[in-house]
Amino acid sequence: MNAASGLNRQSLRAAVMTPSGRGAVATILVEGDPSPLDGVSPPVFLAANGKPINSQPIGRICYGQWGVEPGESVVVCRKAPDQLEVHCHGGRAAIDRILTDLAALGWQTHTGHAPSTLSTLDRECAEALMRATTRRTAAVLLEQQSGLLRSTVEELLQHSGDEATLQLEELLRWGRFGLHLTQPWRVALIGRPNVGKSSLINALLGYTRSIVYDQPGTTRDIVTGETAFDGWPVELCDTAGLRAAEESLEAQGISKAREILETADLRLILLDRSEPIPPEDVELIATWPESLVVINKVDLPPAWTELEHPSVTVSATTGEGIDDLARQMMQRLIPEVPSEGTAIPVAARQISRLQEAARAFSENDREAFEVAILRCLEEPQAD
Repeated sequence: MNAASGLNRQSLRAAVMTPSGRGAVATILVEGDPSPLDGVSPPVFLAANGKPINSQPIGRICYGQWGVEPGESVVVCRKAPDQLEVHCHGGRAAIDRILTDLAALGWQTHTGHAPSTLSTLDRECAEALMRATTRRTAAVLLEQQSGLLRSTVEELLQHSGDEATLQLEELLRWGRFGLHLTQPWRVALIGRPNVGKSSLINALLGYTRSIVYDQPGTTRDIVTGETAFDGWPVELCDTAGLRAAEESLEAQGISKAREILETADLRLILLDRSEPIPPEDVELIATWPESLVVINKVDLPPAWTELEHPSVTVSATTGEGIDDLARQMMQRLIPEVPSEGTAIPVAARQISRLQEAARAFSENDREAFEVAILRCLEEPQAD
């Protein structure tokens, strides 16, 4: 197989998108011009409808066989002209066969495990890719795994002066974003009991995750649910109603809620427009002024209409305003999305080493700077 000899190998990438381990179905994302798959005899993929991959409609799935008899039964879907998904049996034999064929045709393949021969940085990138939960985060991580992050860090050893400073600042600027590619952004809902936090989290998730009752204090523990907005993973935390609790179980839930609030990436303060604003709500806004205020129950007759603090209005019951709320949440969480080709550290260890390099560079300690960069690439083994 050598149908891709004239193509840019850097543009041909394939990666297992499903977690490692046993599973019923595995998904392999194949990026690049798919014509090499049709250009060998016999074709790598034999569709049941008899059409080559390049002739399959985009967005439609097709059943077929991968390889000659005995072939692997697969389902293929072209997501874009240069991107397709191959869904096969989740066992290693089927995955390895498909990846081997792709590698023979020129694709850079990324398996569901990180070989021990990889450098520390490359291994971290591979492991991060395996933990990706959305297509969008996987695409960013696949770029880093394909050598983008490593080459950018290596280039620092050739830089000096402002060039090195700017490159380090750019890498560190995306550090927090990089960690969230495998750890969802955390959004905590704050509010008095019975203002509709459970109903709102259910509306945002699109399914019932919190039990909703009229009794204040029903949510006695942290109820979480993970979803994705615009391809970015988000964990929603439905905290216990913040009030003076009479029962120890409820008090424990409130204590956990305060811990969540301290570490959340974004806080939503939920108000009930159908009731007069109590002093507790004013205090919440004063305590967490950077929060996004959400005015709930706009489907009911209002007890007040104006609020000086910027806010978004919703009805968790009818769904009114939920899309706008999700949009504003993501604007707060990710005010800027990195462009394609941006090097992004994806592990806390990488960020720590880059910070060490930045400190050494600011102190004109070239030796310490180079040591930190080299350790970012390959962490020395402990004796």
